[in-house]
Amino acid sequence: MNSMIWPGAIAILGSVLFLGAAGIFLLALQYRRHGRLSWRRTITTAAAALYGFGLFSYTMLPLPATRSAYCSPGMDRAPQLSPGHFIHDFADVYAQLGLRGLATSFTLWQVLFNIILFMPLGILAVRWLRGNVFTAMVLGLAASLAIELTQYTGIWGLYTCAYRVADVDDLIMNTFGALLGAILAYLPLFAFLSSPREPRAENAPPRPVTRTRRALADVFDSSFTGAAVFVIAAGMNLVEKLGGPGADPSLVNIWVPAVVVLFVFLLPSLAPGRATLGQRCAWIRITGGDGRRAAAWQAGLRTILGFGGITFFFQISTSINDNPDLPWLGSAVMLYAVLSALCFLLIPRARALAGVLTGTGFADRRA
Repeated sequence: MNSMIWPGAIAILGSVLFLGAAGIFLLALQYRRHGRLSWRRTITTAAAALYGFGLFSYTMLPLPATRSAYCSPGMDRAPQLSPGHFIHDFADVYAQLGLRGLATSFTLWQVLFNIILFMPLGILAVRWLRGNVFTAMVLGLAASLAIELTQYTGIWGLYTCAYRVADVDDLIMNTFGALLGAILAYLPLFAFLSSPREPRAENAPPRPVTRTRRALADVFDSSFTGAAVFVIAAGMNLVEKLGGPGADPSLVNIWVPAVVVLFVFLLPSLAPGRATLGQRCAWIRITGGDGRRAAAWQAGLRTILGFGGITFFFQISTSINDNPDLPWLGSAVMLYAVLSALCFLLIPRARALAGVLTGTGFADRRA
């Protein structure tokens, strides 16, 4: 594959995998900070992720096969520390190939690509970070310097020798690219990258708690739980593979989900905020029948009978299905989850079955 195309493919794949794994957490952070989701913020965050992976792919890949692959005689990667050296390279190419040869030469396009590669950083600095031209130049210089030092040190000692040439001209052209991008960022063409100016979520007026908002809080909670269980289980499995003690299956399949659900759902709902972690991101809290903050026992019971309990049982579903003494439990949990979902969709104010049983509801935390 063309050397200019395959790093782009790697960047697209990497950003898709990253957003697939971390996208919901970025949305939760966005909602927590701004009190709502914005398609412009979401698109710009995705663009920043794609650019970050692209910057890595084009400046660091391909990696050497071994630590000392570039330490052999004749493979010198000494740094180029003469500013403007590329001008002499242009002159040499022009003398040998003429103007047409220079226009199509790798020497020219390498310099142009160093400029183009950092233009998006300047655009994002102005539009996404709400900086200015100076901010973009500083970011461009810092990012380029970090890249050149990483190349010069063989990824900070990971490789015995430098596998790419650290070039001061790259530093200059990268910074110029960020400057040029920052200037272009003021064109209306890039206005969509700027998120709407809004007060921080804690200063915004309260809004009605809709079904969509409730469902989004449940998605946040489910994602927090699933990610925590996965990381803990993966860590325990890694310890075992490295020669450590093996984990009891009941610990991984039952007790780890129980502890995670405790910290994601139950303890936060018993705290003064009366809301799970996902509900806190969505700025909602559990209320009593009078619309005021629910008592701790009410909030805890609603969480156990509601999505917290359902999430726990789904996390341990494998253990439930493998238990011959409780063949009915999995079906009962599924039936309860379906009934709860129907209540959520059909009952006014989306109280769900747990809300009906406990006499609780939801309100905006800022009310």
